Amino acid sequence: MPSPRPTSLGTLVATSHRAPEADVEPEQVVRVERQFTSAPVPPAATGEALSAALNEERVVLQTSNAFIEGIDVNRPWVCTGEPMMLSARVGGMPEPDSVHRWVWPGAVGGAELHPGSRLQWRAPATPGRYFVRFQVCRDLGGRKVGVLAEALAGIDVRACGRGEGQEADSLRVEVTQQGPGEFVFRAVSSGATPLSAYTWDFGDGNSTATTEPMASHAYDTQEMGARDIRAFTVRLLALSGGGASLAATTTVLVRGQPLPDAPSAATLDVQREGEGGDWRSEVTVRVPEGDDVTWAHVERVTLHWDDQVDVTTRAWSKVITVEEALERGGFRGHVTVRAAEVSPDVRQVVDTLHGRDAAGREVVLSWASFKREAAPAATGTPARPPPKYP
Repeated sequence: MPSPRPTSLGTLVATSHRAPEADVEPEQVVRVERQFTSAPVPPAATGEALSAALNEERVVLQTSNAFIEGIDVNRPWVCTGEPMMLSARVGGMPEPDSVHRWVWPGAVGGAELHPGSRLQWRAPATPGRYFVRFQVCRDLGGRKVGVLAEALAGIDVRACGRGEGQEADSLRVEVTQQGPGEFVFRAVSSGATPLSAYTWDFGDGNSTATTEPMASHAYDTQEMGARDIRAFTVRLLALSGGGASLAATTTVLVRGQPLPDAPSAATLDVQREGEGGDWRSEVTVRVPEGDDVTWAHVERVTLHWDDQVDVTTRAWSKVITVEEALERGGFRGHVTVRAAEVSPDVRQVVDTLHGRDAAGREVVLSWASFKREAAPAATGTPARPPPKYP
């Protein structure tokens, strides 16, 4: 019996500076470092073109703190005609009345749309480089749709030979996510021999046996932190009527969910003052009684008009000027970003303050430290060198 096709779990990360994570434990998510725009983006995949194809009037909202942390995928590339799972992670403060959606160019023109933060995308029949855009949006009435944050994921679609694609497996598992930690698994066999019994090992100590080629399972996310990510290997053993056995594996990604009634370890208030194109953010952080927070660093995400993203990390005291220390780790201070220090191709700078409370839990606060209202006028010379492609 041939060994199961190895699967690969990856994450599209919005940075070209962060080193890949090393020494990954077997049941931890593997992060594959990539730029969102590692190839030229075709005109049909731009935000403006997709909005026009959907008969929308695109409005980029400049008052949002939301940003896209990354896009998780269940494999780094896909064969023609096969499915790929994508899941977006949104950072920053929650935006009221916002919706998450995926948009991408249609196969015969126009655009396709799928709501939610997860997408099962089926690769076209033609190999190549394809692009899917994830957006956090708000309905502004009429044809106007406000874009709070967005990111572009590039997907490699390959023409696979015999034994290279998912369809070539004698047995494989298709996965559909129905909610946080909740999945439906379906066994798909390419052989002519019918299967009659299925044993599912969900990778978390739970298993079940079914006579139908389908099983569902909910992973426990209560013990996971709100920003924790774990990957579970699901193993399937199927038996035919003649006693022959087939095996297959797949991997699912589970993210921790915050408790709905859990009090925040810190609250954030941001007031902004703009003068001469400079941005000064007055930041006030308060920590409630019974807790204490120690701050560590600030992660700065710089978003460019061409959808590229840069990430840098500095000690928090190097970014925030503290004017008054408050109790239990709170403070009043400010962050200043001068327009002269930001290149013209930058549209937004988002700062995320990281720390830990008395119990060792991570505390994260985010805000926008700089935004431009509109992209610079096109000139014959780009504002910065174009990206280098392999």
